[in-house]
Amino acid sequence: MNGHQGDDGRLIITFFARERPSNAGSVGTSRGQNDSKVQSMACGSAFAQLIEPQVAPASLTLEHHTTVGPGIFQSIYSVSLPFPNPMKLRHHASIAAFEALHALEIVFDIVPHPPTNPLRPLKLAVFDMDSTLINEEVIDELARSINITSAVSAITARAMNGDIEFEQSLRERLALLSGVKADVWEELKKTVTIAAGARELIEYLGARGVMTVVVSGGFAPMASWLKEQLGLDHAFANHVRRPISSSAVRRIDISLNQLAECPPNDTYPYTHLSGDLAPGYPIVTPEYKRHVLKSLIQEHSIPVSETLVVGDGSNDLLMLGAAGLGIAWRAKERVQREAPQRLNGTTLSDLIYILGGGVEDGNN
Repeated sequence: MNGHQGDDGRLIITFFARERPSNAGSVGTSRGQNDSKVQSMACGSAFAQLIEPQVAPASLTLEHHTTVGPGIFQSIYSVSLPFPNPMKLRHHASIAAFEALHALEIVFDIVPHPPTNPLRPLKLAVFDMDSTLINEEVIDELARSINITSAVSAITARAMNGDIEFEQSLRERLALLSGVKADVWEELKKTVTIAAGARELIEYLGARGVMTVVVSGGFAPMASWLKEQLGLDHAFANHVRRPISSSAVRRIDISLNQLAECPPNDTYPYTHLSGDLAPGYPIVTPEYKRHVLKSLIQEHSIPVSETLVVGDGSNDLLMLGAAGLGIAWRAKERVQREAPQRLNGTTLSDLIYILGGGVEDGNN
């Protein structure tokens, strides 16, 4: 790969075939039958002619085209100032039409000060928990334990699609959960499943020295368990026995919203959840998630461009928009429309390809 001069950046465009081989989630596997189609679309003059007017007045110089995985292809360009906005590129009507016509999903990424190697510079990766690093919504699993799944899941769906304020939705759902056994967490740890590709992605990031963090509107016992399962660096809480100031974030090993517990009584002859948050503990709102990201950036002097955020719900939109690369993963409808970038694969290891890992056959 050629080095960069002056103020040139790098525009990385990753094409994913919507219909991909069954082994597509394994980084480094041989190319699938869709690769030639993806490559022809990416290299074709049609897309080049399509993208150039969208980046003006910046100019593009092709560095190379690369097959990076089964059904996945990358076009990498040097790009001059002023850098184009990747979110605007992704949402442009002509790009959306091209994706639909050729059954592709396209992820756009700008690297302001690229290295001479193919790896995208990255120092911090922040993830949502429910329906992102794990397959389930934990609050829905709590509801399942007392057979009220439908009522709670309906509120969850509205909240994640942005049809109801997150705090209101959380309190409404918790009120329905009064009476759940306080030791339910141990049972959930046996049934909750880690998302496909999550371990591989976190291992890859760790090997590169990237700080990995989970920030969630979920609950402390599951966040702590997930942190240990995946080897994440940090999980973040709204409260550590006292209010957190607006200018600082406190880090602890068990994180997030704290549920109040009640001793046995005539109705529930066992220690149980009260149906409310523990007194004095604030809620992980969309604003709080963004605050965690910005606080980490400031604390560790990390360039914004070297941050990644991945989430699926409307309460992730603010932090997705504040990251260098914000990707809505298998997201709710509204989030797909509004997020900077989106991807709907079957494995989180797809993100490794976007970040420069898994290159199979070098420059073409």
